[in-house]
Amino acid sequence: MTFGIAQYTNLTQEKNNWINDLSNELKLFFENKNYGKDLNELYFGLITVEPEFDQFFKKKRPRYKPGERTSNLDGIEFNTNNCAEIDCKIEFNQISDLGKDKLIKKVCEEILAESECLKRLSKLKNFEFESFKNDLIKYLIEKKYVEEKIL
Repeated sequence: MTFGIAQYTNLTQEKNNWINDLSNELKLFFENKNYGKDLNELYFGLITVEPEFDQFFKKKRPRYKPGERTSNLDGIEFNTNNCAEIDCKIEFNQISDLGKDKLIKKVCEEILAESECLKRLSKLKNFEFESFKNDLIKYLIEKKYVEEKIL
């Protein structure tokens, strides 16, 4: 399964790099995993913008795009195959002053919470949500990104 975190943020470049590193780690972790034929790609859109830009970056409902599709975004063409997109919104003031460990923990907790919506996507039938969730939790605990007691 392909996994990624897209960022829409006003955070510092350093903090964006931390989140990008997390995205790359999770991408590698999920690369050879399969949780059913209905979900091949899962992307989280992390929205963390300063309050004055909040109105332009609304959290969208989760989206599932079955089958192979070609999309065009800002003149760039890309292909998806059985793809889900989930927005995560964290208030800028909640994380703008956090250090690396606390920031990554907050992002991971938000991804875990928002991933629950995969159960509510009616077109997503052949997907082993519990296996996915258990693998994600186990990985995040192993890496010490989240604490077991929080879950």
